Amino acid sequence: MLLRFVRNRTSTCIVMYSLYLYFLGLSLRNTSKALEPFKGQNRSHVAVWEWIQRFGSLQIYNKNRRISAFIIDETVIQIGGQHFWLWICIEPIHRSVLGIYISQKRETCL
Repeated sequence: MLLRFVRNRTSTCIVMYSLYLYFLGLSLRNTSKALEPFKGQNRSHVAVWEWIQRFGSLQIYNKNRRISAFIIDETVIQIGGQHFWLWICIEPIHRSVLGIYISQKRETCL
């Protein structure tokens, strides 16, 4: 999936992270507050709403495709001063992302 920005004011990772948080169930305001630990990346709830309108309808993977194999990997990321585990599930044949999950403990998995 290729995301294109006209002004490139906000990094693609921040936009994708905010979309992820919103679709997990956070409100627009709480999603914008979650971006505060990232220095220089404070965005309003209106900016998050605009990203949802622009990118929310894009599918990460085709739900009708049969999955014969998948790979799960994890890594530690630092958000603010805390460490979290980022889990990702990838379908290796078509190289599509099946799921992303963030947890505070390594024992918690998809």
